[in-house]
Amino acid sequence: MDLNMKNKVAVVTGGGRGIGYGICQVFAEEGCNVVIADFAPIEKTKEACRKLEEEYGIRTLAVKADISSEEDVCEIFRLTFEKFGTVDFLMNNAGLMGPSSIETVTPEQIRRYERVTVEGTMLMCREFVKLCAAQNRGGHIVNTISKTAIRTSGDGNPIYAATKGAVLAFTKNLAAEVGRRGIYVNGIVPGYVATEGVAHLTERSEKMKKIIPTGREATPKEIGYVAVFLCSEKACQIMGVAVDVSGGTIM
Repeated sequence: MDLNMKNKVAVVTGGGRGIGYGICQVFAEEGCNVVIADFAPIEKTKEACRKLEEEYGIRTLAVKADISSEEDVCEIFRLTFEKFGTVDFLMNNAGLMGPSSIETVTPEQIRRYERVTVEGTMLMCREFVKLCAAQNRGGHIVNTISKTAIRTSGDGNPIYAATKGAVLAFTKNLAAEVGRRGIYVNGIVPGYVATEGVAHLTERSEKMKKIIPTGREATPKEIGYVAVFLCSEKACQIMGVAVDVSGGTIM
């Protein structure tokens, strides 16, 4: 797309696979150096980084982190600053799906889902905004939300929907707080995405063809194209919005 991102630095949480890795690929295509912060075993994250380096010739950094931990969040930025000296783009993609039934959920589970998806996103944004202020510059934040935060899904999943709804509200209001400082804050709203975790679900894919106007699930990289565009200079009039990338899914 030629978005003038060569040698910029992007931090992507949950970037080791699925939508997150698709976003990393697009950043890398644009010549951007990529930091993957993921809760997965560090060797898996390092392998994802190695693939990006080999395919796109960029520099990367793998960090094992639980973003619900303030200490881990600070470490992500410390290590990134140590290697690259700055962060230009923050992509908050990490989150937990949550239990599907309200009848069986425990208080501990509720707190865990809230801490990772909501508090983790807030902590990452806090540290990014602080870094921008320290360097007297702007930046771009994109948060992964979910269609369930806007419209009821067929199978409900209220805990997950509630956490993503919180991220949606946070995104809009953070944009109002920091937008005048040159920090752009937006969200992406994926629908059904063909990640490796659901690749074996043939029945689901057939169902999706019937309810998605585009006739198929999105690929992680297709989600990445929109997320990365929102981090570009070309998106200079997009602020505080949640861009629907669900293929027109209505449920």
